[in-house]
Amino acid sequence: MKVFKIFLFALMLSSCSVFSQYYNNGYGTDYRRYSLDRSMTGMDNKQKEPSPEEIEKMRSEQIDKYMVIMKEKLMLDELQFIAIKNEITSNSKNVDIVMKKESSQEEKNTESKALLDKMDIRIKSYLNKTQKEKYDVFLEEMKNNKNIRKDKKDKKSKKEDKPSDE
Repeated sequence: MKVFKIFLFALMLSSCSVFSQYYNNGYGTDYRRYSLDRSMTGMDNKQKEPSPEEIEKMRSEQIDKYMVIMKEKLMLDELQFIAIKNEITSNSKNVDIVMKKESSQEEKNTESKALLDKMDIRIKSYLNKTQKEKYDVFLEEMKNNKNIRKDKKDKKSKKEDKPSDE
């Protein structure tokens, strides 16, 4: 009988330590409450991959926004607008194909860079001399905007990485 009591006491003691470790590591009530909240709001479903139609729609919207800005900056006529939009659309699809290939990241980067360079040459072939100068300035502005956004993201991620004093 003593052996049974000692065994029961040891079992209870180990159970208590397991439960205390579980709750102290942040898996306790907060985790269950978060899980319950997510399942109630329908957020428990994993994010699904966008369908090809959704990808095409997003690409089209992004290109349209880009083309509106380009049309204003470069004073494009309708023929130039359509030709350049077609070039950008086909280049975007080609870059997506390159990125999905089974090759190293370095090879993907060089191929996509080559595609972008070819696209720039084709776009410039549709432009007159003053538009080409404006296009070069436009590209520089876009690069600077990307660098600014990248810097903001880097600063934001560094702030999130720093441990708080709490």
